[in-house]
Amino acid sequence: MNIWPDTVDAPGTPRRVSPVRDVQMVAAAGRLGHFLAPATRLAFRFPCEHPGCGPASLCCLSELQEIAIGRSRRRAARTLAAGRAMNGRGVLVAGGYGVVGRRIATQLAPDYEVIVAGRHLQQAEATAAEIGHQVRGRALDVTDDTSVTAALDGVAAVVSCVDQPQRHLLHAAIRRGLRYTDITPHLVELGRGSGYEALVAAAHASGACIVLGTGIVPGISSVMVRALADALGGVDGVETSLLLSASDVTGPAAFDYFLQELAMPFVVYVNGADRPTSAFSDPRVVEFPEPFGAQHAYLFPFSDQVLYPRTLGVHTAMTRLALEPARVARLLAASVRLGAVRLVASDSVRRALVGRRRHRARAEEARCALRVDVIHDGQSAHATLVGGAQADAAAAGASGTVRALMEGEISRPGVWMPEQVMNPLGFFSYLAKQGLIVEISAIDHHPAGHRLSRAPFHQD
Repeated sequence: MNIWPDTVDAPGTPRRVSPVRDVQMVAAAGRLGHFLAPATRLAFRFPCEHPGCGPASLCCLSELQEIAIGRSRRRAARTLAAGRAMNGRGVLVAGGYGVVGRRIATQLAPDYEVIVAGRHLQQAEATAAEIGHQVRGRALDVTDDTSVTAALDGVAAVVSCVDQPQRHLLHAAIRRGLRYTDITPHLVELGRGSGYEALVAAAHASGACIVLGTGIVPGISSVMVRALADALGGVDGVETSLLLSASDVTGPAAFDYFLQELAMPFVVYVNGADRPTSAFSDPRVVEFPEPFGAQHAYLFPFSDQVLYPRTLGVHTAMTRLALEPARVARLLAASVRLGAVRLVASDSVRRALVGRRRHRARAEEARCALRVDVIHDGQSAHATLVGGAQADAAAAGASGTVRALMEGEISRPGVWMPEQVMNPLGFFSYLAKQGLIVEISAIDHHPAGHRLSRAPFHQD
């Protein structure tokens, strides 16, 4: 059960969950432990029946807490030198004046030399001035190699918030041996093709440290899976369920990709085999944390389900999406069944819808919720999180990853997913400072009724 970043397996191989080594994170009663300093203890909640604690209490386990904190600090000191050896403190936020990018730049600005970059220099400079902290604006067109090369001057790390199917920015960051992360989609083909191995080889050759997919799903959800897998001693199946508000405001690129995904056929990985399916199919009731409660969640092609077989060696992986109000999800499900989503996903209709949504005001009541279920060897556990706007949660996930890269907590060259290299405890502590509390359930030793332990997936 190694959670530390220097215990990653060789690139391209599933990460194995090893026996307890540094810190015993499963208490004698078989429950999750936590080892956060008192100021950040709420970042990692779990039920406890420790003598003197009630069922709903937070267990202290002070002796193990001291061990974990001491070892974590010593390891951080050893890796900090490696992080500082990389050039400078400059962080380029591509798409830094967008809905999520602006938030990431704002969160990083007090501690790093942030550069807000985008196609429109004037807009980038205006956003930089609004953020303050000596943030600068810079022109960047991710479709132009010359522009990308110029934008990376004096940069140590890149966080991309723009859709880049050709990945010019990623490839340029690898060639320069930089640190890089993103919140953008298009990871499916990497998980199932030879492109992933090619990126890994290039990153090793240049010394680049790349962490892909660090928003909500994948991203925060991936680290939650890592924590649950460590607690259970392994992982056989993963189900991730995200609940979003239909009134929430996303960036135009994210909304455009959502519309494309509605008509996108995809596969889920069940019992070691691919099963073809479609978005907003196979509804299942998922118990989200309060105030949401039980909601119907539908299969949806989030890309982390494609990577888990590679990174964790799982036999089953699927991702689901629920929407509030529920009638919106039911309408989309009916549109999928009737084939009407093909019209919505057409270029002309998508552009019109994205244009109308671009100028919407943010809905103050927008909330999101996340639940991750993991099953292994006859046991299961789940983790949950409740947040505000999805852009806020995505920015927290990405900025937390950038900090880990900049401070040398992730320093091994290669191309990684968050579940391979992120330290869950430190990451959850950072999320808590952003108002996002991860809560971990007790381990269920008899999960016979769990969806992941039932008969193979079937299309309703």
